[in-house]
Amino acid sequence: MPQLIWEECRMQTYGDYDARVRESFARQAMMRSLGVEIISVGAGDVVFEMPFGADFTQQHGFMHAGAITTVLDSAAGFAALSVMPEEAGVLTIELKTSLMRVAKAERFRFHGRVVKAGRSVCFTEAVAYGLEEGDAVEVARLTASMMVISGREGVSG
Repeated sequence: MPQLIWEECRMQTYGDYDARVRESFARQAMMRSLGVEIISVGAGDVVFEMPFGADFTQQHGFMHAGAITTVLDSAAGFAALSVMPEEAGVLTIELKTSLMRVAKAERFRFHGRVVKAGRSVCFTEAVAYGLEEGDAVEVARLTASMMVISGREGVSG
């Protein structure tokens, strides 16, 4: 079976995208509630981390798929925001999450990246890893489409 190789492509950015992503992230109450922190912001690329939170588990004691999907969606969205014009925002218009393992670890890392940035739709993906004793194990993967929004009241970067 051939190995898939992702081409690294240069993403166009606008202004201080790092500060714009961090400011927008700080306004998202859901991320605060889940204890999510930004680890890094790059052009079309973000990394978040979140601790295991007993308040966000399902009945078997694993992190709820809704909590994992929420952070994956945000990682994909903020990766998209990092390559948007300064006046633009993004809204998720479609997403699919594949859950590969139970989500039980001390911490979780979420890596969101832009696959293709278009003028009206940005295609993204994000991966969630459980972090335990130095090992990172993939627990979920998301693909999403983000609509680029400009000139709409209440939606900005």
